[in-house]
Amino acid sequence: MMKRAETIKKQEIPLSFHPKLSLKEICPVWSFKLRSGFDEQDVKTLVHDSKYCIVGEAWGYTGRQAGYYIAILVPFVGCWECVKLGREMGKIAKESGPLTAPDHLQPTICYFVEHWNLKHSTISGKPRLVEIWKNLLKLDLHYNGKKG
Repeated sequence: MMKRAETIKKQEIPLSFHPKLSLKEICPVWSFKLRSGFDEQDVKTLVHDSKYCIVGEAWGYTGRQAGYYIAILVPFVGCWECVKLGREMGKIAKESGPLTAPDHLQPTICYFVEHWNLKHSTISGKPRLVEIWKNLLKLDLHYNGKKG
């Protein structure tokens, strides 16, 4: 007869067998923006606002990837690679402008999706998506210059 611990172990699925998430699943809002085109506000957000950028959406608009803006916390609650990727995307967007930024961002975004699937895919899921959609109202207020 199999012990309970052995049964649980057999039911565990290794991370490598989890289905890979797409950008649309990780960042639905920015995925749409990349397909439909950027405006000036999108470029400004990518350049200046890590909480609402592509990487910020993946982290649930919390600023957690940047250690809640306290650098010493990044290794404990965030991810330096995500911080660097967010900065790189901002730099590309600034240099490219709203018309060509979506195309120029593709290689970096592909790397980000790969990184996310490798390191953070357990963060993604229903509770995270619910939180993202709750924060969409805040994002809309942010874009419209209102306090939320």
